[in-house]
Amino acid sequence: MVEREVSRRAVLGAGLGVGVAAAVGGVDVPAAVGRARTPVSMSMHTHSSFSEGGSWADGGGGASMLSQLEQAKRTGTDVVWWTDHDWRMEAYGYYDSIRFDGTDESQQLAWIPQNEGPVTGAGHAFVDEPHSPGEPGKALRVTGTGTSATEWGRTWMFGDGGNSFYTTNLTDTTLTIDVLAERTGPDAELVVQLETSYRPAIAGRPAGVYVLEYRVGTQASRTVEGELTGVVTVPATSGWQTLKIRPRKDIRRFWPDLVAEDSALARLRFGVRARNHATAQGLFDHLRFKRTRDQLRWAVREQRDLMKRLRREYPGITQLLGSEVSMVRHLNVYMEDFELFPYPDRGTAPVLDDSVTAAREMVRWYHERGALVQYNHPPIDAAELVSSRALGCDLMETVDPGGVSTITKQRLDLFDVAARNAIFLTATSRNDDHAGRDWSKKDLFQTSAWSKSRRARDLIAALAAGQVFLNHQRLWAAGSLDLVVDGRRAMGQVIRTDLAYVPVEIFAANLPEGARVDVVVGVCDRSGATTRSIVRQSFPGDERLLFRLDRGVRGSYLRVEAFDAAGVPLGFGNPMWLLPDDDGIEVPKARRFDLRH
Repeated sequence: MVEREVSRRAVLGAGLGVGVAAAVGGVDVPAAVGRARTPVSMSMHTHSSFSEGGSWADGGGGASMLSQLEQAKRTGTDVVWWTDHDWRMEAYGYYDSIRFDGTDESQQLAWIPQNEGPVTGAGHAFVDEPHSPGEPGKALRVTGTGTSATEWGRTWMFGDGGNSFYTTNLTDTTLTIDVLAERTGPDAELVVQLETSYRPAIAGRPAGVYVLEYRVGTQASRTVEGELTGVVTVPATSGWQTLKIRPRKDIRRFWPDLVAEDSALARLRFGVRARNHATAQGLFDHLRFKRTRDQLRWAVREQRDLMKRLRREYPGITQLLGSEVSMVRHLNVYMEDFELFPYPDRGTAPVLDDSVTAAREMVRWYHERGALVQYNHPPIDAAELVSSRALGCDLMETVDPGGVSTITKQRLDLFDVAARNAIFLTATSRNDDHAGRDWSKKDLFQTSAWSKSRRARDLIAALAAGQVFLNHQRLWAAGSLDLVVDGRRAMGQVIRTDLAYVPVEIFAANLPEGARVDVVVGVCDRSGATTRSIVRQSFPGDERLLFRLDRGVRGSYLRVEAFDAAGVPLGFGNPMWLLPDDDGIEVPKARRFDLRH
């Protein structure tokens, strides 16, 4: 989508005048007295061991809380909001078994063959016989021959759980699986592999994904291989045998220094390994998951406990608990005393309800409990955004972690459409990190709030008031943006007045040499229009800029952007609105601004 801007003449024709104070003259600006706060930088969309794993491109696994806190420390982030998917926290609609019958088992299950190392003759089949005596149906047979005298080759079947319908925190989880060793020996074994969470370098071990393997071979043993793989081996019997897997207990035994509860069950694989030209073959069947959690309280209690324990290692980072509501359109929820939504039973592998009605009902439910709700990665659909009033949300993700990409430009355009229609939203930046590897490699913008403190109550108040700016965490970490009217902070605020204009002080602190500030002024005509109507004016990057914002006939709004000398975006500010005093639009209490002069 091409960025749309109307000409200055067109905006003036709509009754909206804009200009710098020095250029238009006669602007009397009182001294700023309401800015004595330090901005608080936040990662407002952060996933951990209570969500699904990261992408395979990032090395598999998913972020632990530990790895995300390490990234926050390295990037100077003050506050981490934990926003794991709510239904994953609850294990809502999750698998309680896998039957290995070769179908999707009516729960979106898929089987993906994977080979590693020197292996030949790799194969798999879902066979009628033999199968576990514990259930009817088929079983999975896996076969592979190792071609190296010393190096193990592996052939796997990855159980891809559709929309990750077994991936969640593993603290309360026990697994049992029936296996039959058909061909094993000193150079041939069956393997069940659990991929857990990614952690930073710790206790002399490298950063990486911690893995548990349960092998069926010749001798019982417990060992750690390659520092990050814990192995439990049991001898094969002459018939079907049941493996009982307690992952939290085994993580504690293999790595006593870890907080074992900060671990996800990210990926399950079933296979064989072989070397020295031996052939390994075996069957897998009747996998069962036993979780002791209750739907609403367990995950909240467990994650709060982990926050307290990890605070000892990261005392400089404030951790706050929210969630990403995900069985409707994705919405982040921010509240002092977080609670999970009680989803009704919809069976295994439920599908989200993408309707506007369902999302609005979810927003209403959380508003009744005092929460702020954020519209996450909204679709680029201006007509729907206007007609639904942004689902009734308070905040909207705008700047993407990929920097000012096409999607970011589209969402900024969408945000301006909302501002034009007096849909009062606070723009936030999107982290949405599931991997916990290296935030500094992203073009990540922090969401920084002009807040009294780092307490949830004060941060929520700043977000509700729109007193938030977005700054590039690498290129402008110490930067800030602010708007002041009548000696008080006006960013995010709505001023109703019969005055034709108000003087605005624009602050852009710690800009690099050659930077510029763009003042974006838009029409706020509440017309239902699905395009924005703005004028953009660029000025040298002085720390303090005086500007006259004209109200126009129906109203106007103003926001600020900062760029370095090469035109790379450094920061985005939230808008302030100037509306006629006889306008009937409802303004949230947190945004009401009364002029004193």
